[in-house]
Amino acid sequence: MPYTGLVFASRKPGTTPEQFKTHYENSHIPLLRGIAGAAFPLSHTRRYLHRSDIKSVANTVRNPDSPATVILGKQDDFDYDVVAELTFEDEAAFKTYFGLMRQPENAAKITADEDKFLDKTELRAVILGDTIVTRRGEDNK
Repeated sequence: MPYTGLVFASRKPGTTPEQFKTHYENSHIPLLRGIAGAAFPLSHTRRYLHRSDIKSVANTVRNPDSPATVILGKQDDFDYDVVAELTFEDEAAFKTYFGLMRQPENAAKITADEDKFLDKTELRAVILGDTIVTRRGEDNK
């Protein structure tokens, strides 16, 4: 049974959304793949928040010039920049991956890279439970 976690990550102050995404895609992901090798997740999906340049009194201190496109809620509910979904074969595969990431030499490399673009004080992660998908045209009774 797949084992999936979500990571909510925010960019470091002074980093634009574009710089954050570029670093994540072109430096951080290749670093993680290189360290993990065959233990890399089945998938590592990144969903970046849509941001605009609309100025508003509702914009947050973290995002005064790049508010999220909020449909429901408040700006400060969406101060993170990306939701990353990591899916593993099972819990054992997850533990193997994070065991590799926590080895001192690997952890030092990852920390050095994260310090370049992430605000680690805002980093959040959670493991998901059941996933139920409803698709258009399908009866999910």
